[in-house]
Amino acid sequence: MFDDLLDQAADLRGRGEPFVLATVVACKPPTSAKPGSKAIIGADGGFIGWVGGSCAQPVVTSEALKALQDGQPRLLLLTPNPDPGVEPLEGVVTVPMTCQSEGTLEIYVEPFLPKPELLIIGQSPMARSLATLGKALGFSVCACDPAATKELFPDADTVVEELDALKARIGPRSLAIVATMGHYDEEALGAVIDSEACYIALIASPKRGKAVFQYLSDKGVSPEDLQRVKYPAGLNIGAVTAEEIALSILAEIVQVIRSEGDAAQTEPSGQVSEAAPLEATDPVCGMTVSTADARYFSTNNGDTFYFCCIRCKETFDQEPSKYIGQRSTD
Repeated sequence: MFDDLLDQAADLRGRGEPFVLATVVACKPPTSAKPGSKAIIGADGGFIGWVGGSCAQPVVTSEALKALQDGQPRLLLLTPNPDPGVEPLEGVVTVPMTCQSEGTLEIYVEPFLPKPELLIIGQSPMARSLATLGKALGFSVCACDPAATKELFPDADTVVEELDALKARIGPRSLAIVATMGHYDEEALGAVIDSEACYIALIASPKRGKAVFQYLSDKGVSPEDLQRVKYPAGLNIGAVTAEEIALSILAEIVQVIRSEGDAAQTEPSGQVSEAAPLEATDPVCGMTVSTADARYFSTNNGDTFYFCCIRCKETFDQEPSKYIGQRSTD
């Protein structure tokens, strides 16, 4: 199982797909999972592996999806006896474990996100400087130009010649920079302006930039799409040389990426990715239950209640009024 999980993790990394690796690092019996137990959680909430039963898995899945959203790892402490007087350490999430086993689990949840891809259009000195500095900053770099070669862009991970090939690569973590410097500016910007890219920039003089924007507007590009383009590109640091301008643009990109990460981290703790499965609270024990694949549930007066195990369901069914209203669904 361990080798299979590592193979699957390597495959996901190779395909650039985001996932979370959850690892049990400590436990206090009785628990079904032991230190070293692992699971992979995909961006769609898919779960492969084992880090605990019906009480642990929904919590781990929920926290994994949050980790994919904010990019931050966390240590989950699932315990039946959390100490309310102890200030939690940074990065530690304490969850009351109310299942009947009464064991304790510590599970490290680590997100693996694909590198943001820097898409550089053009083969100008500016484009080459962006590729070199971008690679040094840890970005995946794709260079696009009819004359682009691996020799011209030795730091690029990928070199493509056609704009259509570049467009096929664009996703929500892509960062597109048009550095054609007067050569097919309109076509280059037009190819990426309505894409999912989280950052689009044009490097051009004021006169040339105005002409490019007017051309695209005349071709029907919406004002909203035009407003997405960072122009003039880069932070105002007084840059003059190609290397300095490339530095200012990459600094702006880092600012954009980090500010988005901060926004995700300041969201209410109850928010999770839209891909997260719907959840409910077991009205008997208080554990989180995934409603997408729940095995145990009961209907009372038109409302559906979900349970982590048959024991909780039967306890509820014997006296529903005792639990209805005591706990709320998420």
